[in-house]
Amino acid sequence: MKKQSKPTSQFIFTVYAEDKRGLIGQLMVFFNRRYYDVHSLNVARTDISDLVMLTIEAAVPASEVVTLQEKLKKIIEVYSVTVTPGDAGLKKTGFYRLSVDVLNEPLWQLINKYGATLSSIDKDSLVISKTGQDRDLAELYSLLEGPSLLGFCKSALIVESSLVPFEQLAGTELQVAEL
Repeated sequence: MKKQSKPTSQFIFTVYAEDKRGLIGQLMVFFNRRYYDVHSLNVARTDISDLVMLTIEAAVPASEVVTLQEKLKKIIEVYSVTVTPGDAGLKKTGFYRLSVDVLNEPLWQLINKYGATLSSIDKDSLVISKTGQDRDLAELYSLLEGPSLLGFCKSALIVESSLVPFEQLAGTELQVAEL
């Protein structure tokens, strides 16, 4: 498999598009053809009927971002594509599954220090969750790493405000979903 030789940076592509079968495949073709590493992909419904928001976090050479953005915009179902630098401070949630044997005072101190929460507990394991940037999640991971860490995963991007102002979607034939 051919790998990208140009230096890359993290970018977040936010795509508002009509909810149609095969849309993700159409979008991913543009990333796969150029061997761009896709780090996360999230699809979410919006409050506008038949409109979905896709966030794609990928490593792309800075010199190719605008070209890729324009190619994505040419897909018939796509209404809008915006690009945000990957270091824009967007958050993810990390889930750390630990052996219940480590449930002690030092673990509680670690949970409090890093703003994590105990999400669930059963007879063999417990799950700690933490919301933050990748480096925050990695830092907590490094402190929990060892035989007691049974599993780890993290969510796709969590956007606390719209990456695309509604005004940019003006002129499209979208209907606001009735509540």
